Amino acid sequence: MSDVFAPNLIVLTGAPGTGKSAILNHLRDELRCMDEPARQVLAEQRASGGRGTWDQDSSMFVSLLLRRSIENYGAAKRSGRKVLFDRGIPDCVVYATLADADPEPSLKAVDVFRYGPQVLFVEPWSDIYTTDNERIMSFEDTASFSEALKDVYTRSGYSLVEVPQTPIDERVAFVRKVVSVVPPGLDA
Repeated sequence: MSDVFAPNLIVLTGAPGTGKSAILNHLRDELRCMDEPARQVLAEQRASGGRGTWDQDSSMFVSLLLRRSIENYGAAKRSGRKVLFDRGIPDCVVYATLADADPEPSLKAVDVFRYGPQVLFVEPWSDIYTTDNERIMSFEDTASFSEALKDVYTRSGYSLVEVPQTPIDERVAFVRKVVSVVPPGLDA
């Protein structure tokens, strides 16, 4: 595993439905945010009639997810800017395991494509959890997904910073502080 971190590349991760996208949506005017690759892949596969969705071919989905995650990482790194990711490459390891797919390509990618050493982690929270067309996991399953994510990130040498379960404005302020972003209008 490489100990070379990319401090401007910051991951916000956690189980589905924990509020990651809501936090990122509040920060988009202040910081470059990289959308969740799983939703990107699912939308493309459904639009094109492809089989690379979790419910049709989960192994293909994992492969497409890893490819998109690496592409997003590369684009962010080339930008030279601070970027906040909705999930990182280590998430692909958990998806591969759940899909009974070979996790080795994802594990290798975890060692090569490194983010900042601190990863913002959002725990499952039943008060805000909902399902939709892409988020089909039961709330109960989010707990085991969350534990698997924690394990992969800590084994990969990342330090987890837990995002508090507070109202969205407080969560955004917490993330802003951790990534040291000054809100618009206060940077004078």
